[in-house]
Amino acid sequence: MIQIKGAARVGILASVLATTCLFFQCKDKNTTATDSNAGTVAQEESLLGGTLTLGVDESIFPIVEDVSVLFEKEYKKAKLNLLVKSEKEILNLLFSDSIRVAVLPRTMTADEMKHYEGVVAPKQTHFASDAIVFVTNKVAADSVVDYQKILKQLKTGQVKEGDSFLVFDNYNSSVSSAFRQASGFDSFPKDYAYFLKNTQEVIDYVVKNPKAIGVIGLNWLTQPNAEIQQNISQVKVLAVKNDTDAKYYKPSQNNIAEGTYPLVRKLYVWDMQGKNGLGTGFASYIAGYKGQRIILKSGLFPFNIPPREIVITKDIKK
Repeated sequence: MIQIKGAARVGILASVLATTCLFFQCKDKNTTATDSNAGTVAQEESLLGGTLTLGVDESIFPIVEDVSVLFEKEYKKAKLNLLVKSEKEILNLLFSDSIRVAVLPRTMTADEMKHYEGVVAPKQTHFASDAIVFVTNKVAADSVVDYQKILKQLKTGQVKEGDSFLVFDNYNSSVSSAFRQASGFDSFPKDYAYFLKNTQEVIDYVVKNPKAIGVIGLNWLTQPNAEIQQNISQVKVLAVKNDTDAKYYKPSQNNIAEGTYPLVRKLYVWDMQGKNGLGTGFASYIAGYKGQRIILKSGLFPFNIPPREIVITKDIKK
């Protein structure tokens, strides 16, 4: 079962700050220049200092926000401006060189890699895995869903009157893009698939429409904001059929780890800075000890599970 958390996001951050030790250490090579007229200090970007605009796929924003808060708190000379957009919008910004670092739930395609040939060697850092999930109104009769059947309906448009319909977070999102790639179709039946602006709108819509099946990223359910938290109790997560064993699985942390849940996706930091800048520093942090602890507590599956330290003593205290 998924653990639904609301204000617990604050607890996650506080817990990590209070219980973890410093395992991520880099030499801060910050250089500063003083403006004699204004008396201000300009911070040149380095691994752990300066300012960086970081593009973030909307479907995985909560975990990136949490890690960035800890990163800035620990490295006070660093400032990350999170730019939350759909996958397509982020890609457009990357390829126009408007931003150079982003967090997306997939790796680069061969064509995307060609865009940077002879210019820069892209870095892609895997730091976690999450899932695409189906949510419905809690009063809906269904508790399971057949993913292959959904893909077939998206291809053929054969939908019976009264059947449930899909509601995606955004036409340009990584979630809907994954379904277009899987089905092989760029357009879906208008009476079967609808597109809203973001995840919050999907949750709101599902609460008001028992026939709707929302299709979103898992991260917003494990770490909902205040608005989504208000409606969490009115929705339920559907189990998805795994064709390998014909069993149905929910997107729990354990099922993601074992690969039994069929719609798992890996999360990456894309870095096209071409230098050891703040993008490299953040990627190292989120894939390092502290970042992995935050991810583990968030309900997603970390790339590298942080070890538990057990202290063994010879003497038993009474």
